[in-house]
Amino acid sequence: MNDPTATATALAVGLILLGCLTGGLQVLGLRRLAARAHVPSDERAYLRGRYRRRLLTAAVLIVTGAMIGGAYLSGMEERALQLGEHHDPAVAPDEAADKPGMTDAQKQFVRIWSVYWIVVVVLVFVLISLALVDATASRRYWLAQYRAIREDHQTKLRRDLAVYKQHMDQTRGGRFGNRLGGDAGGGGA
Repeated sequence: MNDPTATATALAVGLILLGCLTGGLQVLGLRRLAARAHVPSDERAYLRGRYRRRLLTAAVLIVTGAMIGGAYLSGMEERALQLGEHHDPAVAPDEAADKPGMTDAQKQFVRIWSVYWIVVVVLVFVLISLALVDATASRRYWLAQYRAIREDHQTKLRRDLAVYKQHMDQTRGGRFGNRLGGDAGGGGA
């Protein structure tokens, strides 16, 4: 059968390794950015923010992986399962009355266990939020770059069109005379 401890350990190790790898890449990226002398200020700000967001994401991945692994490797999950076996909700109320209630230590453990897993769920939510913030920031930056490139392209097209029209007017005016303003030579009939 599939051992939940082995699965959780594999998940935890995977998250920790992914966090370490991406964190290392972000630190390397920050160092490279600092070494580059000629980077436009908007690009520098975007890249610095991106590296920092992704470094924070890597740290949250490492903490999440460590907490998942810690829950299983510390025996916390096994203890929670044992408590669940003693208090089976499927047991008839008559039989449950014969069994003793939870001790204060067990109640305290259930509170700690609940808070522990709530923190893990919150960390997963933080990971998703950081990914959305990063995607939004990247989209906003690249759309601004696209608009700037498009505007530059439109400006060049307008300039080229004006030069073309001027050239055509000069060609027509020199070859056929100025049709709008009368004869080019000023002489008449």
